[in-house]
This record gives sequence, structure tokens and C-alpha cells, in this order.
Amino acid sequence: MRISTYAVASILAAATAAPSALAFQTLPNKIVPNSIQHSSSNTQLYSTKERTSSVSNLSQQMREMQSQIISENEDAELIMQALRGKNINDDDAQVQGLEMNLIDFDDDGIGGAAQDASDRLPYEYDPVALKNFFSKRPNLITARIAQVMSKGGAVVVNFARDVLTGAIKNDPELEVKRAAELRDTITSLGPFFIKLGQALSIRPDILSPRSMVELQKLCDKVPSYDSKIAFETIERELGRPVDEIFSEITPEPVAAASLGQVYKATLRATGDTVAVKVQRPNVLETVSLDLHLARELGLFARNFPNLSDRLDAVALLDEFAFRFYQELDYNLECESGNKMKEQMKVLPDVVIPTNFPEYTSRRVHVAEWIDGEKLSQSTADDVGALVNLGVITYLTQLLDFGFFHADPHPGNMMRTDDGKLAILDF
Repeated sequence: MRISTYAVASILAAATAAPSALAFQTLPNKIVPNSIQHSSSNTQLYSTKERTSSVSNLSQQMREMQSQIISENEDAELIMQALRGKNINDDDAQVQGLEMNLIDFDDDGIGGAAQDASDRLPYEYDPVALKNFFSKRPNLITARIAQVMSKGGAVVVNFARDVLTGAIKNDPELEVKRAAELRDTITSLGPFFIKLGQALSIRPDILSPRSMVELQKLCDKVPSYDSKIAFETIERELGRPVDEIFSEITPEPVAAASLGQVYKATLRATGDTVAVKVQRPNVLETVSLDLHLARELGLFARNFPNLSDRLDAVALLDEFAFRFYQELDYNLECESGNKMKEQMKVLPDVVIPTNFPEYTSRRVHVAEWIDGEKLSQSTADDVGALVNLGVITYLTQLLDFGFFHADPHPGNMMRTDDGKLAILDF
């Protein structure tokens, strides 16, 4: 029933969009465009007014059908919410009491000794290099597996027990409780698991509607780490003291997520107000280890045709990992942001922050500070117009340039103080 419910919800979601300029009406034994109706003797052309009336009637009928189905089917309503991203968590605050669990290992050196370049983690995804690297460090593999099991083992056991006994099928509140436990566990295990959870949250063929709703509440906001470590990272990456680069910088971050945290600062050389993003320690190391372990699990699954014939998990993971590694390189974000800024000059009401490559490295990114509020949280009268502008913006990116912003979640779309649409995080 889950798949059929999803199909119904998909149709309803499409029906709520603006009606197509070319609507269709049903005639005996055939369907033809309502703008041109063929008969055996003549061709009848409708006026613009008649076409508009027909479209409006069809749209009203679809809305009535939507209301009827949703009122009779709770699962359809939940999936509709998920498809529209209604439950996506765009809170600024961190999850209370949450602790990020990463492996305590810095690839910049082991035991204070410098490493040979050939015995370092790759900065581009290379599964062979990762295998060679971690095969020499079984203690890290053991520590991470123990960490994951200690945080998620109980959640998995409780979920499996409830499924086997049928308890979760007959108790919606228990299902929501288990999904919420899974959500918090995923968040605590770090970026790799957060990405997986976000991917699962839009898969009604895998999860039930209630579980989807809970996973869409995944919050990427986590406790910040010590600013002293962040400032040391800035100095090491940029090769200059912090106070030489910035005349002012907030002593504590203004935002913190799983990959890094952001400070508000002023560039000493130009006086520009900027956002300084600094990557969290041990992120590359932990993500690399998680990807390696997941790939080894996928290779093991190939020994079972019933699993491997349905899904090539290794190929899927390799594509995912390649993009994930790119996200960890702030140089690429800087380059993409400036490229997008140049292309979006054709839309004067779209703001792309200026990126500063001279102050950017793999783990530190500096970009123009944008004053405004999240589009999803704004109550301004022009939000609807900005949403429409967003649609035009993404179509322009895709169709005119073939280069588009691939992460349009609520936290990356802002309404500026002067009423323009700002797009962040490339």
C-alpha cells in the first residue's frame, strides 16, 4: 500500500502546481488538447477566455479530488507533506544535548610526527587509497565500529524487535518514537550518517510516511567546537595570524553545522563584512573512514545475489562519495560561487555572495556577508514573488547555463533586507 499511496500523493502534488498552459479534456474514445478540438468535419479553435475557463475548472476539480483523498487517507497526507518539504528542519538552534561523535584522529600527523605524503588520506575520493590507508590502522576501524554500535546498536535492536513482533505496525505512536530515536542517533554519528538520513527521508518506497516525516526533521545544527581550534585552523590554512587578516571577528561562531562553523568578520584589507566558514576537526578523517566501511559492506553484499541483483550499492556509494569529497573542499565552493555570481547577472533581483579566493583554502572559506532572513521563515508580503523568482532562477541555471545550485534547502535561500533573493552555499 505504501507505493500506491505514494503514487496518489505524487499526482496530488503535481495537481497543486500552476496549471499547464496546454490543458487536456476528455472526449469520447480519445484525449485531445483543449486548445484544438478535432472532429470529422471541422477543427474548432477555442478563445483564450474559453481556454482559461477550462483550465480553471480542471484545476478546481483536481483540488477537490485532492481534498477528498487526503481526508480519507492519512498516509497520503503525510507523504504530501514530505514531498513538499513541509517538515524540513531549518532551525538556527542546535539540537539540545546532542554531541557529535567523530574519531579522534588528525591526518595532519600521528603522534606529533610528520607523515610521508604517500601515507596520507587523499583529498579526492579514491577507494583504493582509502583501503590502503585504513588497512594499516585497524585500531581506527575498531574504534569507529564500536562508536557506531554503542550509539546506534540499541536503536536497531529495538526497531527490529518491534518489527518482528508486529508492534510497530499497529502502534503509530511507537513508530514515531522509533523514528525519532533513529533521527537523533543519525545526527550524533556525523556528516556521513546525516547525509544518508536526509536521502532516506524522501524515499517512501523504503520508509513509512510517519518515518519520513520524522527523518525530515533531521537538524544539521550541532554544538560548536572550540574557537581556539578554529582560529588555529585559519592561521594554519591561510598562513597568517587571524588579526592580520581580519580587523574584527566574532569570538564565538554565529552558526555551527556538522561540517563546520561560521564566524562574522571584517576583512582588514578592504573593510568588507564577511562570513568565515571553518571546517570541523576530524571531519575528513571520519567521513573517509565511514565511506571505506560502507564500501566494504557493499562489496560483502555482492556475495548475495538476492541483494546485489537489485542494487549495486558500491557503484552508488562511489558516486555519492565523489560528490561528498568535493563538498569538503572549500576551494571548489569558492570557485563555483563566483562562477554562479557571474552567470546570474542576468537576473538583477538574485544575489550571489562574492567569494574571496585569496582568503580561501580547503578548510577555510570566506564570502560576502548577506543580511536578511531565511525565505522559509520570512513573513514579508513579497515571499510568494521571491519563490516564483527562485523557480525562474533555477530554470535559468539549468537551461541557459547547464550549471546549477544543487542544494536548494531552506537554509540556503534568503530574503535580503532590500527584498531580493539570495542563494548561499555552493
